[in-house]
Amino acid sequence: MIIMKFDEIPATTKSNSTKQNKSLFIPILIIIIIVVIILIVYSVTTSSNSSVVALDPKSRLVQSLYTSVHDFKSTSPYWMYEGENSSSIADMTEGNKLVLAYLNLKASDFLAADNCDILPQETYYGKLVCSDKTLVMREDVERSYREVFGDTVSLNTAVNMKVNPNDEVYVYNSEQDAYILYSSATENSDKFSKMFNYIYDVYKAEKVGNTIRIYEELTVERVSTGAVENKSQYVYTFVLAEDNLYSYTSIEKIA
Repeated sequence: MIIMKFDEIPATTKSNSTKQNKSLFIPILIIIIIVVIILIVYSVTTSSNSSVVALDPKSRLVQSLYTSVHDFKSTSPYWMYEGENSSSIADMTEGNKLVLAYLNLKASDFLAADNCDILPQETYYGKLVCSDKTLVMREDVERSYREVFGDTVSLNTAVNMKVNPNDEVYVYNSEQDAYILYSSATENSDKFSKMFNYIYDVYKAEKVGNTIRIYEELTVERVSTGAVENKSQYVYTFVLAEDNLYSYTSIEKIA
């Protein structure tokens, strides 16, 4: 009989435990490495997306976006936003959205009618304007509409397209599949007041991730005296859409 001392008995339990610990160590290490990599990537991405990049206010990108949402001719520069309860363009009335669509039409989109006599001569909105700008085809209005608000929006032809805050409006005609210009103006109508000068200054533009913000200051001067009647500041926001073009999302008065 062989008699073994206590300290000579093989430590099978300890050996098995060590093997198990070693087998768990590698998977845990791999998981830790993966988590660290994910955190680093997330940190870099977040930092990149949240960093503010200054843009040249006079650059083509900034100026093209800015002019696409502005009426420089009217005596009421922000008339297309009047009556809105929100600065978000998604909440804008359809009529006000169509004002911006009108402002972004190309010169070639305005057409003379082949024969003004076959068109309705008068509507509730005024008399037919027979000129080289009598017609705008629906498809051109829809193109302009989507250029401002993105490809996911739909044009509502039941809503008229205003030209100015006073008396001119385009009314959709299904027979022509076009918008026809009517005016309630009289001979004594004065479309644009000469009492004030409106001076616009894009003083800052910036890009944060997929968002561009354009900052504008408006100075209103009285023509007769040159005195400054009012100063205000606005920020316009545009977000990069899925088609890689910027869509207008909001305007907000900040001062």
